[in-house]
Amino acid sequence: KRQSPLTVLSLHPSSSLSLNLHPTMRLLLGRTTTTTLAILLAVPSATSFTALPISAKRARILTGGLQAKAASTGPSNLLTEGDTAIIISDLLKQEEDILRNFEEESTVLDIIQDVEGNPLSPQYLAKKMGIHTNDAQSYRCPEQGGFRGLMSNGCRVQLLPGGQTAFYKRIAFNELGHCQEKLKTAPHKLKRDMKSYKVVADFLASQARSDLQDKTGVIIPKCYDAEIRRNFANPMKSKFSFLLEDLTPWDGWHQRWLLDDLEECKAALSAYAKIHAFFWNGSTFYDNKDAAQELEAAVWKSGSYVQPEAQNWNQCKIVAEEWSKKRLRFKKELSCFDYWDNLGERLESVAEECGHLAHPFADDTLSEQYKKYRTFTHGDPKQANMFFRHGTTDSSGSEDTQVGLIDFQWSGFGLASTDIAHFLTSAVHADRLVDGGEDFLMRYYFDELQTHLVKFGAVETAEDAL
Repeated sequence: KRQSPLTVLSLHPSSSLSLNLHPTMRLLLGRTTTTTLAILLAVPSATSFTALPISAKRARILTGGLQAKAASTGPSNLLTEGDTAIIISDLLKQEEDILRNFEEESTVLDIIQDVEGNPLSPQYLAKKMGIHTNDAQSYRCPEQGGFRGLMSNGCRVQLLPGGQTAFYKRIAFNELGHCQEKLKTAPHKLKRDMKSYKVVADFLASQARSDLQDKTGVIIPKCYDAEIRRNFANPMKSKFSFLLEDLTPWDGWHQRWLLDDLEECKAALSAYAKIHAFFWNGSTFYDNKDAAQELEAAVWKSGSYVQPEAQNWNQCKIVAEEWSKKRLRFKKELSCFDYWDNLGERLESVAEECGHLAHPFADDTLSEQYKKYRTFTHGDPKQANMFFRHGTTDSSGSEDTQVGLIDFQWSGFGLASTDIAHFLTSAVHADRLVDGGEDFLMRYYFDELQTHLVKFGAVETAEDAL
């Protein structure tokens, strides 16, 4: 009721309750195995209900504190949203043990393990991250900071009481359903995947990665530790783990589903231009012979997740067949064009040749022919492998946007144009590519590439890059 600042309900999970509440009510919800506790607060500025997960014990503490505050305000007054936030904050600071218990309840226990299935210790994390043990008495890995993917599982780890974070990634082929499927349908891909994890570990540990970040400003999270257990006799027994530098939201980093913001598209293209120019054949990077040889040995001879040798041997032979199965998905967009009926056959007729030309360094003859264009490529530049952080606006009114790149499993030598084609088709929203948008982005990339080819010594002048 509007005249009552606080109402506390205790419900059995099997019961149901329908409340017709005023839109100025705010809902704090906590679940346990036996009860559901709901604290209903009158907050004049609220326009919707907010659900916060809390443990039963924590809910009782909050309830008691809020009831005390409500009583002190008198029956004619309401708690403001600011009052509520202050009370909750103060109570949680006073009850750190309750907060820690709640956090432990939501830990992703199935992920935060070493490759043998043993829980990671705070001491291990502190040692690998270079953190004093006083800042690593324990750690938290909340469920909301974890993910479970087709080929890996991962989670954010926060050390307590220090607060430092890392990202932990764990891969055990025999625990992943997608690997079980590959074993049945494409077992050769398991050996390919085994190598991909070795590639990312070696690249992240290389002098090349360190030099690239220092000299281009492109952020590539460092690897604190990697465990590589490849089993060539039985690939399904292969296991891997990575403890990585974390790009956190509270440090300003964020990800997008598909890039529709022009400035972020430009920032990403600039980052790739810097990488391609830095490692371009003939750049000053290769003056360091040891670093160059280390990079050559670390990554794929022909990079890219989509290069033909990384996929099924017959993929270029079944394009027409697959198009016939899937073409109705594109009816709205493509059925008005003349090529609608035979697009699959036309694509199949050129697929194999295009695949070889787009990835020439898998072929010795083409490799020599394209040598002058050879550079290091990310190999999987989809939007899920990019982070962005917006900085301050400079005197010209433009905003500095930092780019962070992850997941270098498919990195290796290739053509910059192939990397950018992959980026445009897998990371950029379609709306950004129409009405001249694609041409604009490609021109922007090429201008950036010219600038940085000169900066990193691959060519003497921008005209030499034409």
